Amino acid sequence: MKHLLIVDDERGSRESLKMIFGRDFQVTTAENADQALERLEETRFDLVMLDVMMPDKDGVTLLKEAQSLYPELAFLMISASTNARPIVESIKSGAVDFVTKPFDVQEIRRAVSRALETRALRLQVEVLQNEVARQFPVHGIIGHAPLFQQTLEDTRKAAETDATVLILGESGTGKELIARMLHSQSRRAEEPFVAIHCGALPETLMESELFGHERGAFTGADKRKYGRFDLAGAGTIFFDEISEMPLATQVKLLRVLQEREFMRLGGTQTIRTNARIVAASNKDLKVEMEQKRFREDLFYRLHVVPIAVPPLRERMEDLPILIEYFLQFFKQSLRANTVEIAPAALDILQAYDWPGNVRELRNLVERILVLHGQEPIIQLKHLPREFQNGHVSHAPAPHQFNGISLEEKVNAYEADLVRQALREASGVQTRAAELLGTTRRILKYRMDKLHISDAETAAN
Repeated sequence: MKHLLIVDDERGSRESLKMIFGRDFQVTTAENADQALERLEETRFDLVMLDVMMPDKDGVTLLKEAQSLYPELAFLMISASTNARPIVESIKSGAVDFVTKPFDVQEIRRAVSRALETRALRLQVEVLQNEVARQFPVHGIIGHAPLFQQTLEDTRKAAETDATVLILGESGTGKELIARMLHSQSRRAEEPFVAIHCGALPETLMESELFGHERGAFTGADKRKYGRFDLAGAGTIFFDEISEMPLATQVKLLRVLQEREFMRLGGTQTIRTNARIVAASNKDLKVEMEQKRFREDLFYRLHVVPIAVPPLRERMEDLPILIEYFLQFFKQSLRANTVEIAPAALDILQAYDWPGNVRELRNLVERILVLHGQEPIIQLKHLPREFQNGHVSHAPAPHQFNGISLEEKVNAYEADLVRQALREASGVQTRAAELLGTTRRILKYRMDKLHISDAETAAN
């Protein structure tokens, strides 16, 4: 049950509000500012209903003081006066809403409901922001390679504008980190950063997740649900793997980009949005357009400022500093003693082409520290077996013979092996990866690189 604190110097007003909300909420009262601060220190509240005109310390002063101590709280101001000045000052100071006496019961119930919804929305945004910051710390964007420095420079320039940005790069290169950096360097940095991973949501939930829905919009919709555009507010909404967005939803996103407005499922009210849209893709969207899987008009709406993130194999001079960063990043949480990687082990890691890019490197360092974190220096013997056996190397250089490059021949041979494994595994990618002595993630990367589709796999 939600807990309300009612702060009013008039006993009749306190009792009236307690009668209105006593059945649905746990209600505590206070008759002055000092008593209110005592109650706030003793108990966790969801909403404070605060009278503006009180002796000793007025409501606006108390609002400012309480907000600095309890920023997660929602405040609803009440007053017998319709003077605009305290209303404006209260809203500027962070109050969610303002109602006047004498109370209209239905009006004040709606005001309390809106205030609690706003508080829930703020808390949800805070959780999302903290999760994003934990998974994608901006201080983790490091690298001195020229290609990567160009990426950072493009990001800094884009952050100075409100232009729509499309971030392009292979899986695991750090596209969401770049999006987070773009947001943190923009004028929207104090606003929410909200990410939506298009490939992780079923088509049936995509529209509701983006735009929200009204009560009764469909079976099971027993209350209003706010979507990601609501959560983003005037901040940044990031669409990861935008190529996986269903065509029907692409149409509606295009409307948001064009009109800056949307409508909740089951709703009749048009809602304006000022959120900045940033998208990312690990696929070639021009190929997706040719295959009729991505709308051409949406592509050009997104492709205002393209930012390319290079794969790790094209910035190998950054490998040592990335390893050092991840060693320090994981050491405390894993209670590891490791201080460095031995030169022989580092040479092996630098001979690898890193199909999973920086994400794969991050996972490898974490794995090594979990298993061998008690070792001060990681030796070759501490690397995973596939590295010790010499099964990793850079992709071969494209030497030409008979008009066909060696790389093309190797790719054709690799594609045959992958298809054969998939046939033997009846299309089950996890099983096929086991047959090939690799992981499902790397197999999927190879399939995308070799243009082996899931549909083709099923057909075989």
